[in-house]
Amino acid sequence: MMNLRGLAVAALVGLSACSAQDRNFVGAGAGGAGGTGGTGGTDGAGGTGGTGGAAGTGGAGGTGGTGGDNGAGTTTPSSASTGTSTTTGCMRTEDCFNGADDDCDDAVDCADPDCAEGAVCLTAPTNFEPGVLVDATEPCPDGFTEDETLLFRGLSGSGCEGCGCTPNPTDCAADLYLYANTSQCEADNGLTGGTLAKRVGFTCDAVPINNGFVSWGGVRSGPFEVIQSCTATGTAIPAPARWAESKKLCHATAGAGCRAGEVCVPKLAPAAQCALVSGSATCNGYGRRERDWFRGYTDTRTCSSCSCTASGGDCNYVRVELGNDYSCFDHAQLSQADRYCGYAYSPPAHLVGTPTNSTCTARTSLSGSLDPTGQSTLCCVE
Repeated sequence: MMNLRGLAVAALVGLSACSAQDRNFVGAGAGGAGGTGGTGGTDGAGGTGGTGGAAGTGGAGGTGGTGGDNGAGTTTPSSASTGTSTTTGCMRTEDCFNGADDDCDDAVDCADPDCAEGAVCLTAPTNFEPGVLVDATEPCPDGFTEDETLLFRGLSGSGCEGCGCTPNPTDCAADLYLYANTSQCEADNGLTGGTLAKRVGFTCDAVPINNGFVSWGGVRSGPFEVIQSCTATGTAIPAPARWAESKKLCHATAGAGCRAGEVCVPKLAPAAQCALVSGSATCNGYGRRERDWFRGYTDTRTCSSCSCTASGGDCNYVRVELGNDYSCFDHAQLSQADRYCGYAYSPPAHLVGTPTNSTCTARTSLSGSLDPTGQSTLCCVE
């Protein structure tokens, strides 16, 4: 098809045959025919120019036709790597947890049918943090990596530790009483008579127990004193604080599209879906409430210095050895709380035998307290 510019040129050529100026040309030959107009372009390419007319007899050749206009061309929309249309700005699919209508179907997150299989509306009033509960050492599942909160319950840690005790050898001592004569000794069936003469132990000093007594008729031993002790070792510190159980709440990336008081969260996670709130709270809309979870503790405990208590030692296998003439041995022996009614010349005395060693118990006192903090309530779906 001849374009408009070619038609205009042809029209002007036709009109020139009637122009007063054209009639003054010398030469009688007729003018050449006008050139053919160019073809219009397609798909953005320019048209081809027309061919000039052949020269007529005695006249100039016609002017070549003008090339066709650029074609409008056909455009095919392209999509970005995110799946967003460059002409509409809409995603091909819905992101179910960002609070936006990504695919432009007037349905947001959980309200969009695209999210029916992977999302669920979970009750989460103001201040409730939705998530899933897993063991403290487990990783958070997909869709629940927004944040993590460690939770604990069953705090213990009473008493002190770190003290030790070393028992010292058990020692014994005995008070000896002298009778003025043998008949006084034999008459003392209650074992309460006599005059205190000396306290003796395992070491014999050869000094007579009757020193200063001109004459005497017997000796009595009182109950043996058990001397037992321990040496404290170590440093007392509070027993470590321990939790009986620890869990981790993996917070959900929550979306919209639910009723008031609900949020859109991933479903079918391999853990219990819960909501966490600080303090004690009711759990309307949930099957289980656990109010004994905490987020930490404060520890103001201190322990006093270590000390020890000895017990169990005895002198049951110990006896008093009575000597003669400043010699410590072999005149007579008597048990604790017993008597010997007889005479020896200037008799020393000491203890013989083996005491039973004691056992030790460490002692310290605890002050201050260990208290859980951050009491929280878990509301969980059964």
